[in-house]
Amino acid sequence: MTEENQAPETQEQEQAPGLSLNDISAAVQIIDVATARGAIRGEELLPVGTVRQRFMAFLEHAKEQGQEVNLPGDAPSAPTEGDAVPSEAEVPAS
Repeated sequence: MTEENQAPETQEQEQAPGLSLNDISAAVQIIDVATARGAIRGEELLPVGTVRQRFMAFLEHAKEQGQEVNLPGDAPSAPTEGDAVPSEAEVPAS
């Protein structure tokens, strides 16, 4: 009977949401792309830039601690199955 009571708690713990360092790195890249495309208005740049700086400081600290981190601007790693495909606007004309 005690096993039945413990099972739902274990399932809840396993399903807890979380962020990875790659999620934070992706957020920085999204900020960079949105800014480059003019999607952020001038008055929004300071708060967005502040969040970007905090994300970058977090990622840099994690890298200094020996964790594997893909910092935005570092040499790109080999594409994985989940990587986005560039749109036609991003692909140079041949």
